[in-house]
Amino acid sequence: MVAGVLMTEPLALDGSVLIVGGGLAALRCAQGLRDQGFVGDLTIVGDEEHLPYDRPPLSKQVATGKWSIDKTNLVDADRRAALQVTFVLGKKAIHLNPLHREVTLDDGSVLVADRIVIATGATPRRLETGEGVVAHYVRTYEDGLQLAQALSGAPKRVVVIGAGFIGAEVASSARSLGHDVTVLETLSVPLSPVLGEELGSLCAAMHERNGTKLSTGVSISSIDATGEGVATVVLGDGTSHLADVLVIGIGVVPNTDWLLQSGLELDNGVVVDEALFATDSIMAIGDVARFAWTRLGETMMTRIEHWQVAADHGQFAATALLKGRASAEGIHLLPYFWSDQYGLKLQMLGRPEPTDEVTIALQDDEGRLLALFRRGEALSAVFGISKPKQVMAYRQLLLDGCLFPDALKVLNP
Repeated sequence: MVAGVLMTEPLALDGSVLIVGGGLAALRCAQGLRDQGFVGDLTIVGDEEHLPYDRPPLSKQVATGKWSIDKTNLVDADRRAALQVTFVLGKKAIHLNPLHREVTLDDGSVLVADRIVIATGATPRRLETGEGVVAHYVRTYEDGLQLAQALSGAPKRVVVIGAGFIGAEVASSARSLGHDVTVLETLSVPLSPVLGEELGSLCAAMHERNGTKLSTGVSISSIDATGEGVATVVLGDGTSHLADVLVIGIGVVPNTDWLLQSGLELDNGVVVDEALFATDSIMAIGDVARFAWTRLGETMMTRIEHWQVAADHGQFAATALLKGRASAEGIHLLPYFWSDQYGLKLQMLGRPEPTDEVTIALQDDEGRLLALFRRGEALSAVFGISKPKQVMAYRQLLLDGCLFPDALKVLNP
């Protein structure tokens, strides 16, 4: 870095950027920098041994054996050569010195750059289990391989703890392979914090229609090994479930432990501003970032664990770096996620609040539907089950800030 240049100024095109984290957000940031003319040193540090790969297929195509794990790779040889990125793989960041822009790795090496982007993602929440219990979590390359192996072969008793989107996808995958599946959920209505009780109940019914046993409002008392390869899950009421395959999907926590001594503000992630800056020279993106987001006239601090948000963060961060913090604009994005379950595609555009009103605008006997969320006079989100065309018709309207009466006219012009 040239002496005397303020860190709030644009990143020099021949400067240096260190991205800590080797996932989708990191890759999109690197691509965005190169696409916008950055020719300087670009390094991605990842604690896994693998180049960036796609995580959503792990619970679906990989779990069912439809895809080989290699098909999830996001970087082939040609793409890697074009990016001109130095990948430092299998090395974990253990400390950040923001003042000197230094990152210390677990092998003792220290990396320095003009700008640092934190993209360390999140880690699955764990449940305590007894000795000898094999519990599957779905987050990494190795997780995908192990789950696919566990679900292969003859029908087994599969117990999934957690009826969120990951748990529901694994349950769907296991049922498609002919396994006996039980899903255990602490909430009385699955997904109700995200979708509300009415839509959550409809999603719960998908399990029942497809032969998955769903128990809600339960607590886990213990998980112990019972014989070779079998786990016993004991509930708070004393009932138990035997599992040949046990999968736990109860959410994730942001990977910020390595930043505890950094001086950065940490609160359910790395706290950043609307342009994703934590300091003038450090940004955070993806699942690890808790960012200021303005939507429908309100600014809130939020952390969003969506594939699309991670991708958008990466692209946005590249632009913000090259503009500099003093000139960078606040991020303008529309959260989007999807989930494939039992042959149906669930999609959400926007980010509803628990107090939003829900109107089911379209529904049929096969489980397909379209629901609109209302906050005040505005359309806040759209949710669909196997209604992709109708959902996507609202994308620009949500970005523009559509009034709810106008949203209804899309269906009844």
